[in-house]
Amino acid sequence: MRIAVLGGGPGGLLAALLARRGDPRREVTVFERNRAGDTFGFGVVFSDATLDGIDAADPVLRRALATRGVHWDPIEVRLRGERWRFGGNGMAAVARRTLLALLQQRAAQAGVDLRFSSAVQPDDLLEAGYDLVIGADGANSQMRARFAEAFGPSVVTATAKFIWFGTTYPFGGLTFVHEQGPHGVFAVHGYPIGNGVSTFIVETDERSWREAGLDAFDVSQPPGPSDQVTQAYLEKLFATQIDGCPLLVNNSRWGNFRTWRTQRWRHREGPFNRTAVALLGDAAHTAHFSVGSGTKMAMEDAIALVAALDGAGTVATDPDGIDAALAVYEAERHGQVARIQDAARPSLSWWEHFGRSYRCLPPWQFAFHFFSRSLPESKLRQRDAAFVESVHRAWAAAHGGATDPLRTPIDVAGGTQPGRIVTLVDGAARLTDGPLPLRPGPGHWGARITAPDTETGLGEAQQTAARALAAGACLVAVEGGTALTRRLVCEAARLEHGAVTMLVEDGSRDSTFEDRARTAVLSGRTDLVGTRND
Repeated sequence: MRIAVLGGGPGGLLAALLARRGDPRREVTVFERNRAGDTFGFGVVFSDATLDGIDAADPVLRRALATRGVHWDPIEVRLRGERWRFGGNGMAAVARRTLLALLQQRAAQAGVDLRFSSAVQPDDLLEAGYDLVIGADGANSQMRARFAEAFGPSVVTATAKFIWFGTTYPFGGLTFVHEQGPHGVFAVHGYPIGNGVSTFIVETDERSWREAGLDAFDVSQPPGPSDQVTQAYLEKLFATQIDGCPLLVNNSRWGNFRTWRTQRWRHREGPFNRTAVALLGDAAHTAHFSVGSGTKMAMEDAIALVAALDGAGTVATDPDGIDAALAVYEAERHGQVARIQDAARPSLSWWEHFGRSYRCLPPWQFAFHFFSRSLPESKLRQRDAAFVESVHRAWAAAHGGATDPLRTPIDVAGGTQPGRIVTLVDGAARLTDGPLPLRPGPGHWGARITAPDTETGLGEAQQTAARALAAGACLVAVEGGTALTRRLVCEAARLEHGAVTMLVEDGSRDSTFEDRARTAVLSGRTDLVGTRND
């Protein structure tokens, strides 16, 4: 069986290594356009659970982390002089260059033909008559673009801007640093990768980026040059946070994260359809780096793909056997990746709006708001009960000693509501002092806002809420849409306009209702949580 791998990143190298080791009769060739020692970026992060799975396939990653990587447990959030730590995470990181070097060495030892500085095209590999071509050529995949009709790709581009640096500042673990500058709020994802270096990723909104004058660098030029104006600006902005340590560059330039999805990961092409094509890693999918590592997902893809080939028995060059193995691979990984991408969307969205939370929430609530972007309070408590208890103590101190957010009084429509869960009946919120109509009228009234089904409609819904408040609404109740869009519309009305808000939940009050409601109130996303009875 002849296999070609387009792309010599961690996913492609691991696939080649495992394919060759699984059956030494396989002829496996890796084509990488860059030189063996070239790499862009700094470090890669893995959870302990991921490490166990990769280690079972090959110990190369565990060895790299043991000798030259860094392990940690708590994640830290820093802002306004405070540090909030959340444990129970179990993560590790290593320099990307280190990982690549070890994978290259093991692949070569296994008999893989490694061809660097080889800028081959997809059609070149098809004409060469390989039985299987693995497209592991990254987020800008030529393979995916060449057969876009077959793979069905789609992409969503985030509004937040990000740039990737390194630094000599010794972060102790994954650390999120937020700083208000003269032009807006900037935030850092920092983590150690060994050898005295840490990764230093910065995000901000487009307005702050432009007002800071960081939009002049030509990002369309070939890889290599870095944005030195941004480097100097961020070194100054974060100087006190990183003890004046310098930022290190490596093709460091601003971009917008793109979430790629593909409907199908496999295809058959070439003369007489003799070559099977499979996508792997960023060529097939991407997920925002705040919830995981693209490298981790690519290596998991590689393990699943080769396991499917090995499990199919001696398929040799039999097209049906290869196709059956690729179908197993796609069925196993497609759903797993989709769940990661779905979980990543609320996290990515958090980074698109974090400036609002920074300006309006106290540090303790900002930290809980951050950690609860994808997890409810109950899950956070399982990981680090002490952190959740500290947040509850801060809530109590800010609310007259009330220990349960859902049973904390709040003033609404001229009266005091003893708790935060409210029922909607016949178009009105049933408050203790009587029903509050959710429509304009004489006396007190609230606005009933329908959240959009997609984030593209957020602006219109938020403007509708703002107009209602200007017209005299004393409450904004947000319903419909998705869980994420409801939350964002509600949060915008509360934080940007100072409104009393109600997040109207879909469905009945099931066993998880109070958990979701408590998370929403405690995090500052809403004041009240509504349930329907109309």
